[in-house]
Amino acid sequence: MSLQVEVREANINVKSGVSRKTGNPYSIHEQPAYVKLPNGETRRITLQHEEGDPPLLVGDYQPKASAYWVGDFGALSISNRAKHWEPVAVPAKKAA
Repeated sequence: MSLQVEVREANINVKSGVSRKTGNPYSIHEQPAYVKLPNGETRRITLQHEEGDPPLLVGDYQPKASAYWVGDFGALSISNRAKHWEPVAVPAKKAA
């Protein structure tokens, strides 16, 4: 089984404000999704978008090869950036 996320709504939520540390404005663009874990659990996650990116359409997505990397101290990591996820290919139906 490969890792998949399900997008149930094609919308992006924007959080914005001013950084207390730097005084600079910021905005965070997030899309809710749900990860399907191998043990059967489904958990809510957020996918990050760049400003101006369109939301992912409703459907199932799998990570692209670019979504994986080995981070600090040899830890395996996976990106929550929407650009690193692609639609799951739906098998074509056979003609009757």
